[in-house]
Amino acid sequence: MKKCSIMLSVLAMLCSSMTLQIISVSALEAATMEEMYMQNQETQEFPDSSATYTKAVENNLEFRLYADYAVLTKCNDREVTAVEIPAEINGLPVVGAIDTPFGYCRKLQKITLPDSFEHFVWYDLICTTVQSINTGSVGAHSGVIQIAAVDAEDETLIPSVSEVVISETNPFYTTVDGVLYTKDMKTLIGCPPAKEMQSLNIPEQTERIGDYAFVGCYHLENAVIPSNITHINNGAFAVCINLKSIAFPKHITSISGDMCYNCESLSDITFNGDIDTIGYGAFRKCSALETFEIPDTVIYIGSSAFEESGCFENINDIYYVDNWVVGSAEEIENADIREGTIGIAEGSFFTRNQMRTINVPASVQYLNYIVFAQLTSQQISRMDYHCPVITEKAIAAAKSTKDFYIYDPECEIFDSEKTIPAQYKYIEYVESDEDYGTLIDGKFYKESNVYNDVIIHGYAGSTAQAYAEKYDRQFEVIEDNVIKGDANADGKFDVSDVVAVQKWLLSVPDAALPDWKAADLCQDGVLNALDLSILKRRLLYPDVPDMPVEKLV
Repeated sequence: MKKCSIMLSVLAMLCSSMTLQIISVSALEAATMEEMYMQNQETQEFPDSSATYTKAVENNLEFRLYADYAVLTKCNDREVTAVEIPAEINGLPVVGAIDTPFGYCRKLQKITLPDSFEHFVWYDLICTTVQSINTGSVGAHSGVIQIAAVDAEDETLIPSVSEVVISETNPFYTTVDGVLYTKDMKTLIGCPPAKEMQSLNIPEQTERIGDYAFVGCYHLENAVIPSNITHINNGAFAVCINLKSIAFPKHITSISGDMCYNCESLSDITFNGDIDTIGYGAFRKCSALETFEIPDTVIYIGSSAFEESGCFENINDIYYVDNWVVGSAEEIENADIREGTIGIAEGSFFTRNQMRTINVPASVQYLNYIVFAQLTSQQISRMDYHCPVITEKAIAAAKSTKDFYIYDPECEIFDSEKTIPAQYKYIEYVESDEDYGTLIDGKFYKESNVYNDVIIHGYAGSTAQAYAEKYDRQFEVIEDNVIKGDANADGKFDVSDVVAVQKWLLSVPDAALPDWKAADLCQDGVLNALDLSILKRRLLYPDVPDMPVEKLV
């Protein structure tokens, strides 16, 4: 087996195991950071962190005892190969597990669950390779979990659990071929990571694959997901290091977060349905994924979806996959997004505090959630938008920006005063409590308001002006110094303008001209083949004066 070292950070939903928040089994199917946040807000905490408890130990297993139930928290026998979790302790039913109880049991192969056992995260239950847990504050990075393959000559670890056993009388779950399902067989809860299984064999009655169901299954090489599966939850195939190909069925139109995180051998991905969303971290660290064509139906790509994968290209510190921006270098200063880009993924320029300029071309159709956020260095003060849309929360947290230039007269600006805020609230570090600070983790913080004196710049009669007047923002008219021929409104006249006009005249699907009037060189209020002819002549002979229109007719 090839040598590999894979680090799985406890972020997003995985951090629930460290902060004592247990997500209900198979409850997650989030693709965006906003969806994930909302699910965290709506999920009932178990056990309640404010509830009192005592501790008990039995057969090297540690438990927390609450008023009506007990939960497993730790196994102290690091050499154990098989564990049977008791149905009760001190008269209380054992209903679940938290805190990755077998994280240091590196020889554990078999876990037997009692009929009372209902509440757990699959990853928590089967993880046997925790390297370190550094508990931090709630909401912060709280730990690191490592899953790794092994060479015969070294001591690198692999997940060891190959069997999870339940009784036939278990009211919650059942097993088929060693894989755990809900009692009604509609949800596949999880496959033991050390189980020898090279391809999927999922029953017809199963409709959902649960959270991290196949996490760490290092024998799995091919995953053809059957058509009866209509939902696949977060991280379902994360850290399957030998997974080479995966095919999603027609009914799957959204790829959930962390879907194939760190599948380092994955090189072949097939979508049989019309995919509209690729979730956060979905193909992060898929180093063998050297080519990837984003489907035309995609309108949203989550944060870090392709980070450290083999398919993105770095152009001037902006990371592209196909015709999407999917991220940027931390040290980026000038975000001049290339023409032809149709989308900017969630958080692509999040906390890029060295940025000085941002230029969004007219070709961009999709600005995802918090594209520009936490830009607090005070270096950036201006954003230039040539694109036809500004979505609800794309720029709402670009805190130091004062001047917004909106060049498309008909730009669709989401109708909310928060789309381009007049002020911001943020937490800043202060020296001591004398500055009205609150002590958090040994440092003092306070909440501050930032008043930016925001100015929206646009054309007279534009949607930018209407937005500014509706929400009492300063507005300044952009002087009509249109560059003749600059039909795509990118600030220059070149071959891309000629191509854009030609496509528009030929009615090519999705062809767009943000400023067609700039190409109306006949100045007759109509854009036609005569204008195109003048454009071509001007491109070929830039120093030759235009011929009178009547001579061209």
